[in-house]
Amino acid sequence: MEKILIRGPDTIGSFVLASPFIRELRKNCPSDYIILCIKPLVYELAKDCPYVDKVVIYEKNRFKNFFKLKKEKFDTVFLLSGSFESALFCYILGIKNRIGYPHDHRGFFLTEKVVEKEKKHYVDYLLHILESLDYKIKDRTPEIFIRSETNKYEFLFKDKIPVVGITYTSIADDARKWPKEYVLELSKKLVEKGFKVVLLGKTKNEINFSQDKIINLVNKTSLLEFVDIVKRLHTYISVATGGIHIAAALDVKTIGLYIPGDEFGWAPYAKDSIVLSKNVYCSPCNPHKMKYCKNNICMKNILPQDILSFFD
Repeated sequence: MEKILIRGPDTIGSFVLASPFIRELRKNCPSDYIILCIKPLVYELAKDCPYVDKVVIYEKNRFKNFFKLKKEKFDTVFLLSGSFESALFCYILGIKNRIGYPHDHRGFFLTEKVVEKEKKHYVDYLLHILESLDYKIKDRTPEIFIRSETNKYEFLFKDKIPVVGITYTSIADDARKWPKEYVLELSKKLVEKGFKVVLLGKTKNEINFSQDKIINLVNKTSLLEFVDIVKRLHTYISVATGGIHIAAALDVKTIGLYIPGDEFGWAPYAKDSIVLSKNVYCSPCNPHKMKYCKNNICMKNILPQDILSFFD
């Protein structure tokens, strides 16, 4: 029996898309002892994972992490966290086999450098690590490990009116955000079509708006409550946030609003998902351009009527 560490991923979307990696690793290593080490943000998603023996939180205190993980005496680590620090940390831990992608100048700390021959969706990007070791992959479907439920927002569904969820920005409030005036226009049109609308997600700049059949729950739900709401939605409409990957993994119809270039690797990994993206003069985008984008013209080119056409 080997002792295996999975380090990361540490964001909600990347963790959901890493679920096939965790499951397929277990299938290939049924008798090994597997520990999953993640940051607090994704703990609720990770704590009930049935494919690992233990879940450990990676804390801000690096010394505490060192002594907590050093005693485990790992044989192998799979570095799903893309950071330079995670590779350096596992090198310092003295883990014999350190496997991952060598980007961000971290190849020196790896014993097995995985070569990325072509760009892939993030699900396939991670599974390629296992394939490079000749592990067999039978199922690429993402899943959600949360098992518990809440009843706090049961009132949303009691009247049997189909509910559409909308997430228009993220806590970063970056170039991926969709204009607030579009959100309000779309919400009102959906109500006219016989739907109820719930606004969801986390953001620094919330819409101060609520009326009958349009419920504003932005910044008001825990991750557990968010999952409980999303799994009962008729449709979930979202910019590129972790929430859209949760919805897709729960088999909820998803409509993703994406910056051109961002959709290839991070689109919802589900057959019934729809991705809307508009090419503009500055397409395709990348994280550097996104950081300095002043007007996010590509997102402004995705109009409410583009989405409404899927409800006709």
